[in-house]
Amino acid sequence: MATTRKPFRAGSPSKSVTAAIAGVQPLGKVRRSQTIATYGIGAIIDLEKGSFMPMGLEDWEGATRLPSLTIGEARLQVQLGVSHFRLPPVTEDLGHSGRVDPAHSAPAIRFPAWHECPMCHRIGIEGDPFQLAADGSRLECAGHSGHVFTTPVRFVLACRKGHMDEFPWAWWAHRRRSEGICDRPSLELRSRGKSAALADLHVHCRNCNASESMGDAFRPESLKGMNCRGVRPWLHDRQPDCDAPPRVIQRGASNAHFPVVASALSIPPVSEATFQIIEGNWMTLGALPGEAVGPVLTSLANAYGIPLDALMAAYREKQKIEGMQGEFTDAGSRAEEYAALSNDRDDPVVGGIVPQFSNEVSAPPDAIAPWFDLVGAVSRLREVRALAGFSRIEPYPVSGERIAKAIQDGLVSPLSKAPRNWLPAAEIRGEGLFLRFRSDAIEAWVAANPALGKRVRVLEGRSAAVAQERGHPRDYRITARLLLVHSFAHALIRTISIDCGYSSSALRERLYVGEADELRPAMNGVLIYTGSPDSEGSLGGLVRLAEPGQLERIVLQTIRNARWCGSDPVCLEADPAQSGDRISGAACHCCLLVPETACEKFNRELDRTMLVGSPESSEFGDWQGYFGNQAD
Repeated sequence: MATTRKPFRAGSPSKSVTAAIAGVQPLGKVRRSQTIATYGIGAIIDLEKGSFMPMGLEDWEGATRLPSLTIGEARLQVQLGVSHFRLPPVTEDLGHSGRVDPAHSAPAIRFPAWHECPMCHRIGIEGDPFQLAADGSRLECAGHSGHVFTTPVRFVLACRKGHMDEFPWAWWAHRRRSEGICDRPSLELRSRGKSAALADLHVHCRNCNASESMGDAFRPESLKGMNCRGVRPWLHDRQPDCDAPPRVIQRGASNAHFPVVASALSIPPVSEATFQIIEGNWMTLGALPGEAVGPVLTSLANAYGIPLDALMAAYREKQKIEGMQGEFTDAGSRAEEYAALSNDRDDPVVGGIVPQFSNEVSAPPDAIAPWFDLVGAVSRLREVRALAGFSRIEPYPVSGERIAKAIQDGLVSPLSKAPRNWLPAAEIRGEGLFLRFRSDAIEAWVAANPALGKRVRVLEGRSAAVAQERGHPRDYRITARLLLVHSFAHALIRTISIDCGYSSSALRERLYVGEADELRPAMNGVLIYTGSPDSEGSLGGLVRLAEPGQLERIVLQTIRNARWCGSDPVCLEADPAQSGDRISGAACHCCLLVPETACEKFNRELDRTMLVGSPESSEFGDWQGYFGNQAD
């Protein structure tokens, strides 16, 4: 990444995307998939050469114009209202002095602009008092012999509407001075040395001797009367009418950037080889008049050595999906994936193109048959994740079809000044294990344990209150079915990580939970799949777990592990009414919590008592106990 419209590298383990000063030295490298989440547009990235922020889509377009960087996922495109997705650019060295081609780098801007000299502790910006170093990417303090490079300051301002600004250092140092800011402030940041607390860190003005402690900088009242200036560094602009109060946060704080990512699995017919051929040529096919489509498809059929009828059928399917603008929802998309995962599928290779989905379903072993009715070994799986926006201070959960409205309402920050016909995305190829719970068993368990409703209603009420307080729309309700499936998914991820050698951050859950209605039956399944575009998930380890002997062992071990937690009895006796923003019952880092990259719900809406019961066994029958103690 780099300063003012300057590129940076980023990429997968074998392909890195780079940020660099246009045509000069790269600023650093990140994995390609990280530019869709952790280091996406609007985030702050700490690199060796400083702290930088990836720029918006307008600045990306020159770097992602190459056709090879374009990918498609028809159902997700329609849901998000774009024509295609683009992979972050992979760096390309120019072959001299370590420089990179700016057309193959991701642009970035220096943020925060304020820096501190590690020797004299002066703080300031480029030109006052620091200067740009010879490498064009770092700042240095000229008040010392040799090269003394500065470091970015620790504090910035942010608001709930996604704006981010520099901390008002000069105002802060002079805020108790009756005359206000002096004519020529010269600031330094010094510690009194009494402790490591912020109260011992002072901003001092050398010119007028004004000084102020940073001790209460994080208190909401410390910036009382100050308005957010609406600064959007990643878009080079401001929205001056922001009414959200600014807050002081640390530069590397986890609440500085929450990506809003929409995802979808490639399932039939989108995953079929013939559809991939149509998708890859859609920019041409979609622009042709009707009478010209036949000859072009004939030419493609001859080139790939496939029947014209098969290609024509895929073309019509693509047209059908394109005509469903505004009709695709997260719930509908999940229902389609749930159906695909519940059926065998092994499409043939056509024209040298391998289908993107392969699944083999089977009945579960007898020992776990009371709980599950189907197991799927997904040996070939593709997921597309698209970055559609981001929020700050708090995550903003929103379904894919509502993201555009959330951006329009200022609840989610946009990636560009004006809407584009594309979004940055990453594709994850791997494998997965699908487990489908018995619907009749869940319904019988709920009916036989009416006391479950009390615990569920407490969490549902808390979830509704938090959503209303923060203005978050909710398109689902917390139910016993959701708590059961989600808690089991987390327990299974932890067991697989310990027992099978996968790191928990390399695995990811995909929940299929929904109550029956007039449109579709109930869903109660979970897919555990490889969660990174890494070689770690391509060795067949998850698919092997679908074998009867392995599956029985791993599921029963999951239930046994869930019975005990290192924080018990405190964990198991947790009162869901006191869960706060966690919106969970018995769930902690010793039993159910997993890396947030592995969880769809930010480690919320969990309750281990659904699996193993409450301390008062008479309160309600736990899931595994209701059907017998096979896990013993």
